[in-house]
Amino acid sequence: MKTWQLWREDKAAVTRQLEEGLRHEGHNSAFGDNDLIVGFLMVEGFWSVLTETKADLLKKENGYPPRMLNGLCALRELAGVERIAQSGKVLGDEALLRLAGFQAEQIEAARADGRLCVDPETLSNHLSRISASAAEGSWWKHVRLLKSKRWYRGGVYAVDGTDITIPYGQEENYEGAEKRGDAVGYKLVVVLNIDEGHERVVGWALGGLARSEKAMLKEIFKGLREQFGRLGDWMDVLVMDRGYWGAEFLGGLKRSEGVAYVTRTRDDEVDVAREADGLARLESTKWQEAQEQHSRLGPMLVRMAGFSGLPLYDGENKDHGPCQVVVAEEYDLKGRRLPERPRFRYVTSLPVDPADPRSVQRVRAYYRRRWSVENQGFWVLTKRWNLDALAGRNLNAIRARLNFVLQLYNAENCCAWKHPGSFQKELPRLKRPPKGERLGRASIMVYTPDGRVGSFQAGEYRKLLTTAVEKATQAATRDNLKAAIIRALREGKNIEDILRDL
Repeated sequence: MKTWQLWREDKAAVTRQLEEGLRHEGHNSAFGDNDLIVGFLMVEGFWSVLTETKADLLKKENGYPPRMLNGLCALRELAGVERIAQSGKVLGDEALLRLAGFQAEQIEAARADGRLCVDPETLSNHLSRISASAAEGSWWKHVRLLKSKRWYRGGVYAVDGTDITIPYGQEENYEGAEKRGDAVGYKLVVVLNIDEGHERVVGWALGGLARSEKAMLKEIFKGLREQFGRLGDWMDVLVMDRGYWGAEFLGGLKRSEGVAYVTRTRDDEVDVAREADGLARLESTKWQEAQEQHSRLGPMLVRMAGFSGLPLYDGENKDHGPCQVVVAEEYDLKGRRLPERPRFRYVTSLPVDPADPRSVQRVRAYYRRRWSVENQGFWVLTKRWNLDALAGRNLNAIRARLNFVLQLYNAENCCAWKHPGSFQKELPRLKRPPKGERLGRASIMVYTPDGRVGSFQAGEYRKLLTTAVEKATQAATRDNLKAAIIRALREGKNIEDILRDL
């Protein structure tokens, strides 16, 4: 049975077949969903936050207003254009330009002169005129909007970082870039609400590649405190990987901020890891078992044990505890230890009762939810939003683009949550459906029986079908006339009678 097929992208061949009226299959592509997200941005207030981002380093406004250029930057990201230099299709699309605020006369004048209303360099220059404080102000306005709508769910958050690298040896050409080992570039740290299905970034920081992620996290905390008060008033648990390890930092997080933490020991040699291993060897230790399903490893059996009240020492032997530790080991369903998997030691300030399986399993479950950031959040940001594509070599431009991308990431997640159905079904549910057309991208995919595929705009597709219908009608008319004449001659009619009848 045939289960798959390869398709060759050949728009010219598909066009010829459409004009000839040959059989084909046409499908609406997902590109049209951008109509829904644009409408959602406008209706829910996200569009205003994006377009009102201040270009405060602009010395003299002698071109297009910043709000129009901000709109184009947002539309460029939505249309999936990876680099600003590739923005020609977006910047020449009439529907997009009008949506961003350009007048019809401006668009027509540019078209008549054979130029774009806005060239890609203008966008890059515009982003470089948005200062760090202006980008930060735009971001906090976005987060306040989300909080006012109560679109951050639960109190569980996670923090993680990702590297944005540039070609080796070019760090001097990129403002603020740093070298770490053989890599050159930047580090992005985000704090993300990880309620399943409601992932939202609440804070972020950008720095050189060699910067400490822990120091960058403290910067994010400072901004969050200034905006929303003590972290513990709205954040219950913060999940971190071992890169944020530090006894003083973890102890202070609970005492000063009122936020519980879940993390892993930095390595096997820290005091709390060795003490937990010693307790795990005791015959009196109570082990809990649970079956889990992993996306890569499949079903597995996990044995866990919890220990309460362990001291948390720093490098100077100062106690910042107490803390709790959950030790976990992974086995296959036949009870054999998975050799490639280490022993996991989760350190937490949450209460753990060794005799209560739920309290032990909860700690591991919290840590496993980090995949929302590491495997989902950053994967989507990289693949969907081209997170690692730098807007230029100016640090302000790089930071400003990240501000747009992270706001749109949040908004798209909110849109998918509020409007989970198809584009056609969900668009009428918006309070004020948007006007305009597709976002400059092909909206119909055409597949032919000989294994070719082509993408077409709706108007382009309609024109080709019209041509095919006209050709078919003309051919049918000729064939009908020819058949009628032959039939009449066979019946013995003369040519004058035949022409009169026709």
